[in-house]
Amino acid sequence: MKKLFNKKAILTVISVVLIISIISLFYGNFSVDVQEIHVFSEKLPESFHNYLIAHISDYHNRTSAIVDKQIIDSLNEEKPDIIVITGDLIDSDHPEVDVSLQFTEKLCEIAPVYYVTGNHESNVNNDDVELFNRFIEGLTELGVNVLRNDKMTIQNSAGDSINICGIEDPYFYGRYDQVFQRTEILCNGLDLDESEFNVLLAHHPETLSVYYKFNIDLVLSGHAHGGQVTFFGRAIMAPDQVTFPPYTSGLYKMGDTQLVLSRGIGYSLFPIRVFCRPHLVYAELKVPDYDK
Repeated sequence: MKKLFNKKAILTVISVVLIISIISLFYGNFSVDVQEIHVFSEKLPESFHNYLIAHISDYHNRTSAIVDKQIIDSLNEEKPDIIVITGDLIDSDHPEVDVSLQFTEKLCEIAPVYYVTGNHESNVNNDDVELFNRFIEGLTELGVNVLRNDKMTIQNSAGDSINICGIEDPYFYGRYDQVFQRTEILCNGLDLDESEFNVLLAHHPETLSVYYKFNIDLVLSGHAHGGQVTFFGRAIMAPDQVTFPPYTSGLYKMGDTQLVLSRGIGYSLFPIRVFCRPHLVYAELKVPDYDK
């Protein structure tokens, strides 16, 4: 009776599987997924139609020239009106501040940059406040608009304007069981005019219900890493969310509040992504029926 599989065939199959796995892991960790999301709002001034916001999150001072080049090349090609960074630009486990500052300097050469802190910045602040202050000072010197519970107005050549706001990561004020409470306090402190179009940079996506309570038009967030490991397109876990987390990537809506969530660039906890590529998002603002 002939053997169904001989040793050579088995080794060949194993080799093919290993090669495919290696290629898949390399592609999944070093190939940037560029996504464009359209954000429609009746409150948006017509002169801001097609206004392009590039969204970067959770860089975690990643030291990958391959990934950085893809991001910079895309930004140079798309020419966004502004670039926003929604936290965890550095990593508290290995806070290589200069790496993140060098990356941010390249962004500043392309468009105005707006930044808010994440939980990793909070951790660095707790562990080494001098290092954290040096990091924030470095961003400011580069010309980055560091939003720490602040609101700024972006005015265009037509004289129309939108507001861009940013809240500090709630971990600066308490741990996870206080995130919703602290987020509400921070949003309330912004004293937003709901008749205007308001963009909020906030690291945590799981508090979408709080942003909705304040009728914020567009929220840009990160933190979830897309789950970092997904199976059949579904994340199993994400920071500060339940198993099979509801907020991981893309566009979410609650009433008129829209949240654009980036899967991030770097890593959290372990240095690998599985079927969850680094994510560069372009949020393009749209006035409904403008082109009709």
